[in-house]
Amino acid sequence: MIVHSFVPDDLRLSTIVPIPKEKNANPTDSGNYRGITLGSLLGKVLFLICLLDQYSDLLVTSQLQFGFEARRSTNMCTMILKETVSYYITHESSVYCTMLDATKAFDRVKYTKLFQLLMARHLHLLC
Repeated sequence: MIVHSFVPDDLRLSTIVPIPKEKNANPTDSGNYRGITLGSLLGKVLFLICLLDQYSDLLVTSQLQFGFEARRSTNMCTMILKETVSYYITHESSVYCTMLDATKAFDRVKYTKLFQLLMARHLHLLC
């Protein structure tokens, strides 16, 4: 697909399904819905395999990234948090923690900034 710049028609078909953002929100307000595209799972997997095979060296993230990384999981992050809290409690010190609710994070993505970052990593070569 990447080499020949061709995607078969069957892999490009999808359906957009509205998903409510909040359970108790007004169901008649269109702003309370997020569109999810349901497409060919096989197409997505094939495309991602091709993409990662070709461009994984350009898609590096911070070493502090825990989730969605090869050989890492959010369990590691949870374990580090527990160990840190345990250390301070054992040494009879105060422990403070701040949590971030990112439930609406995807609603606030600045796509122009995202595309600029991808182009800075030379991923515009895909187009």
